[in-house]
Amino acid sequence: MAKWRRSTIRAWTYPFGERSWTDVRSFLGGMAALDSNFQYLIDVVDSVLDSGASEHLAVGTAMHDLMVTPHPVDPPVSDLVVVRAPSSLRPAAAAGHVRIERLSGSGRNDSIDRPSSEAVPLFWRFVIEKYGIRPPDRSA
Repeated sequence: MAKWRRSTIRAWTYPFGERSWTDVRSFLGGMAALDSNFQYLIDVVDSVLDSGASEHLAVGTAMHDLMVTPHPVDPPVSDLVVVRAPSSLRPAAAAGHVRIERLSGSGRNDSIDRPSSEAVPLFWRFVIEKYGIRPPDRSA
């Protein structure tokens, strides 16, 4: 069972450099070509692109971490869902795991580690819970 950690690490205080989802896909694709441990980041990006939710979610990167916030971006960005990369400057998840965090404006941040195979559903769980954004229904 996953264990949620709540922390009071300061919120994101840097400018949010929004990028296109396809640009981020290309950038991380290069990383995954060198190191297969980056594949879960590609899977998350692909899930956003495939769902059509890219118009509702803005993305940026910090080093190789995915930084996601609702779109349109209203600076200053103080609330982010972050999918940590294996090379993250933050403390890393165990090998074969992903760490997903929510950095909130209040400083009451959430973080959870799960096997990297669960990165996509865990990402959507955070996005739905924190922002109320669901991937558009493609069944119609």
